[in-house]
Amino acid sequence: MSIRPNGHIWMAAEQFFNAAESIWNSAEGDLSKYVYPLLVNYSFACELALKSAEGKVKQPPIIENGLIPVSTIHPAVKGHNLLSIFNKLKPETRKGIEKEFISITGENLTPLLKKCGYYFEKARYPFEQKGGAYNLSAVRDLAKILLDSVMAFGLKSA
Repeated sequence: MSIRPNGHIWMAAEQFFNAAESIWNSAEGDLSKYVYPLLVNYSFACELALKSAEGKVKQPPIIENGLIPVSTIHPAVKGHNLLSIFNKLKPETRKGIEKEFISITGENLTPLLKKCGYYFEKARYPFEQKGGAYNLSAVRDLAKILLDSVMAFGLKSA
């Protein structure tokens, strides 16, 4: 099995981000009607962006008639907690993503991963939780910047 950045996982992250942005931009100022879908989509976009940095290709694609058929792809790390996912990445991957994140924001990535770390798990089944505070703007920013950071890191390491 080879490990490499994975565009298929990254594209899925981008699509969840785009779905959340569509809701965000059409909410007409009342985001309270969409809190959980926004949290789930933005935080899942974060998760997939991080996981896309190191993907496993279990069954490599074979070119047939000039086309690449579907191959079996998995992220190299598992789980939903953003900080845990980040910490499971290879040190060089973490450093590269963190460097890109800092260049965009001027801030460290870890505190935001910690703040939004469990949003996906808690928001997808909100009836199982006893309340909770969420920062929609923080997870939205994190999703966008992680997508940009992982893409920049991937382009520089290619």
